[in-house]
Amino acid sequence: MENLPERIVVVGAGGMGALFGAILQDGGLSVTLYDTNAAQVDAIERDGLRISGYGGERTVEIAATSDPMQIEAADVLLFQCKAQGTRPGIAAVRHLVDKGAVCISFQNGLGNEEALAVVVGEDNVLGGVTTMAGMLLAPGHVRDFSRVPSYIGELGGGISDRAASIAEAFSKAGLETAASANIRQDIWKKLLGNIAMSALSGTTNLTSAACLTNPALKSTSIRALDEALLVAKAHGIELDRADAILGMETISVPGGTGENKSSLCVDILNKRPSEVDTIYGSVIELGRQKSIPLPTLETLFSVVKGIESHYVEEN
Repeated sequence: MENLPERIVVVGAGGMGALFGAILQDGGLSVTLYDTNAAQVDAIERDGLRISGYGGERTVEIAATSDPMQIEAADVLLFQCKAQGTRPGIAAVRHLVDKGAVCISFQNGLGNEEALAVVVGEDNVLGGVTTMAGMLLAPGHVRDFSRVPSYIGELGGGISDRAASIAEAFSKAGLETAASANIRQDIWKKLLGNIAMSALSGTTNLTSAACLTNPALKSTSIRALDEALLVAKAHGIELDRADAILGMETISVPGGTGENKSSLCVDILNKRPSEVDTIYGSVIELGRQKSIPLPTLETLFSVVKGIESHYVEEN
C-alpha cells in the first residue's frame, strides 16, 4: 500500500468488532460495522455505540449496516465474527476484496485465515492477533476492558509494506498494532491462552482470573497448555512454555482482561454455538495426525460439546 489505509469495514460487530471499530473511528479512520444482528445494527444507527469500562463512559458515532452491498469500497476488512461466520462473512463482502480490500482475521482458533483464503486467495489475507477484550452488554452497548498491543502479518512470514502501513494507520488511530514477521507463531501463542482458559471458563461460568486462583482448575489449565505445546512442536511451531504461562497469568490478573469471561463462556450462557471446534477441535485433529495423546483437550472438548447438545442442533 502506497498510502495508509483509511476505509475500514469490520465484519462482525459484537463486543470485539464494535470496540475495534469504535477505536479506529474515534482515531480518525472511516469505519463501517457490518453484522447480521439487526438489533445491534439498529441500536448503533439510532443511538451510536455506547462504551463502558476502560476509558470511561462514552458514545461513538459510527456507521453500521446489515446490508453489505451498501458498502461500496474499503481498504481493510477486519474479520471479528465467530469462526462459524467466516464463510458467510467473506461471501457477503467479497465484492470489496475484488475492489482491492485486504482481509485480516482477528478471530479465535485455527483455520480462519485458510477459510478466507479459499474464497479470495492467500495473497488477500493477513493474520491478526489480539488479546484485547470487549463484551457486548446489550444492543449498541459494549464493555471495554483494557489496551494491549495487537499484531498483524503475512501468512507466508516476513514484514510486508502493506502490513507495516496498516499497523501504522491503526496505531495512529489509537489501536496499537505492530507488523509481525511470524504471525502464524503469534496465532499459536494466543491459541495457547484460549486452550488454557476458554473451556474452563465456559464450563464453570468463571472469569479467567477466577479460574487461575482455583488450584484444581489451574492444574487442568496447565495440562491443557502442555498438550497444545506438544502439538505445536510436532508441527514445527516453536513456543516457549514459560512465556506462555506468564502471558496467561498476565492477562488473567484481577482488574484487566482477566475479569472477562471467555467468549466461549458467553456463548454457552447465551445458548449459542461456540468456537470449540476451531479452538480445541483443530488442535485435537493436528494431534491425531501425529498420534499425540491429548486426554485433557479431548475431555474439555467433549464436555463443551455435551453442554452445547442441549441447545445446538447438529447439521
